Amino acid sequence: MPIVARPRAQETAALVVAKYRRVSTPDQLDGFGLEEQDRICNEWLSRHPGTTLYDDYVDGAASGALESRPDMDRLVADGKGQNFNRILVPKVDRIGRTARAAYQWAWNMADIGIHFISVAEGIDTSTENGWQQFMQYVTFSETEWRRIKERTVAGRELKISYGGWPGGPAPYGYRIAENSPLVAERRRKKFTVLVTDSHEAMVLSVAVALLVDDGLNISETAEELNRRKHYTRSGVPWSAANLRARLRHESIQHGYVLYRKANRGNGKNTTLRHEDGSPVHGETLKIAVPRIFDEARANTLVERLKEVGFRNARKADRPYPLSNHIKGRCGQDYVGGGTAERRAYRCNGLTVKGASCGEPSFGADEIEEAVWTPLSGLLKDERRLRDMAGERVRTLPGDRAKYEARVHAYTEQIAQQETLLQQRVPEYVRAGVSPQVLDAAVRSLEGEKQRLAKERAIAQQWLDQHAEQEDRVRRLVGIVSNAPEHLDTMTPEERADIFAMLKLEIHPGPVENTAKPGVRCEVTDWHHETGMLVPPDPTDEEWETVLEVLRGYFHGRRRKHFAGKYDIREQYRGMLHRLRHGLSWVGMPLTFGPVNAIRERQLTWWKEGAWKDVMTALGADKRGVPAYRRPTLPTLRIVAQLGVGLLVEVNTGNALDKPKSEAELSSSHHVSSLPCHIRAESSRST
Repeated sequence: MPIVARPRAQETAALVVAKYRRVSTPDQLDGFGLEEQDRICNEWLSRHPGTTLYDDYVDGAASGALESRPDMDRLVADGKGQNFNRILVPKVDRIGRTARAAYQWAWNMADIGIHFISVAEGIDTSTENGWQQFMQYVTFSETEWRRIKERTVAGRELKISYGGWPGGPAPYGYRIAENSPLVAERRRKKFTVLVTDSHEAMVLSVAVALLVDDGLNISETAEELNRRKHYTRSGVPWSAANLRARLRHESIQHGYVLYRKANRGNGKNTTLRHEDGSPVHGETLKIAVPRIFDEARANTLVERLKEVGFRNARKADRPYPLSNHIKGRCGQDYVGGGTAERRAYRCNGLTVKGASCGEPSFGADEIEEAVWTPLSGLLKDERRLRDMAGERVRTLPGDRAKYEARVHAYTEQIAQQETLLQQRVPEYVRAGVSPQVLDAAVRSLEGEKQRLAKERAIAQQWLDQHAEQEDRVRRLVGIVSNAPEHLDTMTPEERADIFAMLKLEIHPGPVENTAKPGVRCEVTDWHHETGMLVPPDPTDEEWETVLEVLRGYFHGRRRKHFAGKYDIREQYRGMLHRLRHGLSWVGMPLTFGPVNAIRERQLTWWKEGAWKDVMTALGADKRGVPAYRRPTLPTLRIVAQLGVGLLVEVNTGNALDKPKSEAELSSSHHVSSLPCHIRAESSRST
């Protein structure tokens, strides 16, 4: 079905629909694929020729339990612009698999005059009867969803009871293999188990021998494994922390793998737990695996690990306010790390996935300053901050007054159901109604009361979340209003609170320009460390001063230093040009002569000590431009959810890579500050 021109829904009384489709998994495991959903919706459109299709919104691999999905969010944003007046779905469960997800989306859309049409069930929520049907199907959909989850969990339990592997990557030292065809055929589905991986088991054996028999510590063992090219599963060198984690795994030490570990962190791939810490879907289970080491050797390893000990270089008392705010391209967040000497942020992809994702690490001081500078400047503008805070509250999804009315209406209806129960039951008893009829009537009234209570709870939950967001905005404004100058002296812990209230997200751009190719240049490092400027190209008089300094180093038989076939003054200009622009020798233009000859001459001057004296003679401590510093950070896109959607773009990388002209450099005495562009967008964009 082609998408026709897009009139605004308010400009016509006819139906203008937005088509919405969803599948739960990439391989459409929910049995209701996108093509089938498209066919159902298109058939409905063909039966209603006066309907205009505004756009087609599709969420692939998006769980129905989620309350936010990429194309659903785009649909909501377009709906707020009154671009359509109906949302067409093939089935109610495409809206959401849980009552909360479905109700709140339907309520929020109804508040702005947009209703749902579900083809399979023949529902239009713009009518009272349609809304009642919708609620019934939502309840049924959630019940079915929970039944599917229960069957999935039960299937895993059964698989584990047969010694199977329930899913996920195998621990180091093992690999996933399909069991015998006979067992697989009998069970009519793939049945996988863990078996020993010969190569990884060999690496572990070498590591244990180095640690236990040769007396090395963890770091030394990791270094020796890397020297022998016994790398990790992903092919990257071992770190001490990674090796220690592999050796401490229960499969290595005890011969089993724990399923549903209850002592993990709170990442998105960890075991769901109740408030008391117990797993939601059952107790922790032990899955037996083949032992790589016999019990005696494993016990020796355990004791040796206790002896050598290990402490991560990261200091526990060092805060990392941007942890989980920096978004890696691999889909994982950055967390605090680094060494004892240098704080840094690294992508959590290595920790979570067990393999390097190739994301670079960022110096903590540099990226924290790059983020805080524009944000603190914006937060100091109290009037603008208050305007943005008010706009933030006004643009929260849903209508607070209507949600309050819903809660009130549900409360009255529940009270009516309770009154009916108190009145009808005695009336039925006095009338001599049979116990079976009486029981059915009571169950019906109780069921309706429970349904109303559930819907009231969902509406009240929205009000509670709305109040929480309002409070977060007020607290942020209060912090700035009470002491705006305090922003400059905030501790990292206080900054972390600000970042949390802003729901800060940092998206690094490409990083290819943050690393200079080739080996480090001692001359460049010296200019950076000392602050010695790079002087302008010497005049004739200044060149004589340079030659006088050089003759002091290259005299007598060494005067042949000046007898080369290349113009030494032109070579010197090339050296200065490279320092001003941060070029590698490979990237040097041939304007100044053969690059290798220039490099060798500069190296000679540096080793002899002549370079420093030349800079001093030319007054480079007072005039010139700083030696170019390559940016240590890529371009950062910083998003903070407040007001109309504070979007701060901090350009700390690529914009500085564009070389300045010689005229621009010579007219200034310092490199321009890092450019920072701030713009506000609607909260939908964030």
